[in-house]
Amino acid sequence: MSINVSVTVNISNGEASFSYAPDGPYNVTETTDLVFTLSGCVPDLTFKDPLISYVPVDASRDITPVLSHGNQTLTLSDTDADSETIGVQLVVQDTYGNTYASPDPKIINKGPK
Repeated sequence: MSINVSVTVNISNGEASFSYAPDGPYNVTETTDLVFTLSGCVPDLTFKDPLISYVPVDASRDITPVLSHGNQTLTLSDTDADSETIGVQLVVQDTYGNTYASPDPKIINKGPK
């Protein structure tokens, strides 16, 4: 299964605002690729490795991030191994090397049936 998410980031006065289409949280009930693609960002931005947190903290680490397409696409492969909520902060970088982290879109794993 795959969930495609278009990410728009606007930077104004050193502050980044992130918007997603479709908006989260993203519910995962089976092994799923969440594909985040940058769209219409000003200035030009690229993805960096995301920051990932798990609740509960002892949940298995079942998310694998992969950057592709000139770092315009971030794919998070989620095995849905546990019932958990995963916070993901997407990180982008501008052409000057400044980085910005998103408020975390939530991924909700329902766990094995």
